[in-house]
Amino acid sequence: MRIEVILSPAAGGPKVIVPLHYNKALQGLLYHQLRTAFPKVHEGGWESSGRVFRMFVFSRLMGRIEKIQDKEIHFQAPVRFFVASPNSEVIEVLADGFLKTAVIRLGDAMLELEKLSVCKTPDLTGGQVLCRAMSPVTVYSTVKTADGRKKTYYYHPQEAEFAQLVENNLRKKAQALEIPDVDQRPICLQSARVQAKDQKVVFYGRTVVKGWLGRFHLSGDPTMLKLALNAGIGAKNSQGFGMLQLIK
Repeated sequence: MRIEVILSPAAGGPKVIVPLHYNKALQGLLYHQLRTAFPKVHEGGWESSGRVFRMFVFSRLMGRIEKIQDKEIHFQAPVRFFVASPNSEVIEVLADGFLKTAVIRLGDAMLELEKLSVCKTPDLTGGQVLCRAMSPVTVYSTVKTADGRKKTYYYHPQEAEFAQLVENNLRKKAQALEIPDVDQRPICLQSARVQAKDQKVVFYGRTVVKGWLGRFHLSGDPTMLKLALNAGIGAKNSQGFGMLQLIK
């Protein structure tokens, strides 16, 4: 299930000013809506093979950028973003929270809800979809350097490990949600169009995260395709990475 959220300044101004790296602030806004009504997402999540999944994903902020200055983005109002989850209750709680909150705080910006829409569920029975990334897809491994230090290695979409880790991650999410016969459900990711400019470096707090926008082709079991669209692909989905939008 997926919703689109459109926000405008609460004071009626022409701009929305947010931190340049706003993922943590936007995640905090979503957790604020979920914390009381659905504490499982914030406190526990869904577990599989020692991994915990929060089971929601959100896009980057969208709108007309006026300027980027002093580590802030100045959007012309309004701004919008999407949030999705394979658990419909998560989205229902978020939607209810936005509808009932008079003033919505995002970083230092005081905003109000202009519009909230439930997105149409796509037909995935064909088993093949072309998607674009609405937030960077990040796939990584932790490796040891020659001197024994740990280092995070971020994969490029053209590396074989990128697709394999995305597919493995989706299966773990399916297992956490107790989707039956996970091992018998095919899922395959291919990079359709990813350019050098699609690499994005995001600061989440003090952590540097590298990810990729671009287009991706997914094929396989419709249930797994639906999971990819609603839970996101790759890692750190609940931090604002790996959301996809269906192109066709």
